[in-house]
Amino acid sequence: MRLVITGSHPTPAQALMEQLPKDLPAQAGWTVFQLSSATGPKFKRYDWFGSLVGGVRLPGLVWQVKRKLQLIKAELVISFGGFSSVPVVLAAKLLHLPIIIHEQTFGAGLASRLTARVADRIAVSWKSSLKYFPRHKIVLTGNPVRQTILKVRRRPEKVLYFSGGSQGAQIINQTLEPLLPELTKKFMVYHQYGRLPRPAGRKNYVTKSYFSVDELAQIYSRCRLAIGRAGINTVTELAYLKIPAVLVPLPHTQKNEQAINAHYLKKLGLAVVLPQDQLTPASLLGAINQVDRLPQTRRGLGFPRSRVMNAASNLFRLCSSLSVL
Repeated sequence: MRLVITGSHPTPAQALMEQLPKDLPAQAGWTVFQLSSATGPKFKRYDWFGSLVGGVRLPGLVWQVKRKLQLIKAELVISFGGFSSVPVVLAAKLLHLPIIIHEQTFGAGLASRLTARVADRIAVSWKSSLKYFPRHKIVLTGNPVRQTILKVRRRPEKVLYFSGGSQGAQIINQTLEPLLPELTKKFMVYHQYGRLPRPAGRKNYVTKSYFSVDELAQIYSRCRLAIGRAGINTVTELAYLKIPAVLVPLPHTQKNEQAINAHYLKKLGLAVVLPQDQLTPASLLGAINQVDRLPQTRRGLGFPRSRVMNAASNLFRLCSSLSVL
């Protein structure tokens, strides 16, 4: 089966790829191609001109991707959202290929809603997404988490983990800097700074632009709490592992997506939410102290742990069911 994975969210895609059989003969196994349109159109309510330009460019992008799908002899396409996936999904429809969309958020991303009309199945991560898509297409799979993270065994120590996501967060980096002399006296601090300038080094302070999944698993096993943005895949991992967090949602995301994610973790008794416009060194330090005092007994109550644990295998079974079409 020649599977094409597309979209802007690599973490659940990696979790799915871990489920693919690796011990089958080449002719009976799965071959994966990752294909996205780097210049995919962007449709935004507050940018009508950019949306218009995206609409004009879309047919040409679809034609280019259609040719690529033909060259690799694609047999199934799964999209993990984001505008880069739109031309790929539409091209797959022109070729009459089976299409799966996976929605990670609590709602429905614009790209997912645009492509849902041509998809054969729509895999959702949370029950709150069910109302956004046609019932006959929906499968509740959960949000896939990588096996290395699922296997983490928590042994909290005096460790803090700061992350601004894959892109980094300049304001978090700047707010953290004056706190480092105090924090590094009490904690070992790990900091993923993304695609931003590397922070100055110091004792008890480990910085990397990106921690590998194995490094992240080690950090998760030891960290007392995490501080960073509130992307849905990060929030899923923190909730699954019951890691307390200070979350600074990225403002101006579609339908306040990150704020919704952050407040979900707060309802689970695992987070203090600090809006970016209130972020200062003093407020961040106060939030760290506050989250450290959250009641242990409430942490993670109500989280669908079993569904998340099995999400990747659920999604693979869905792929397998469409591969015979």
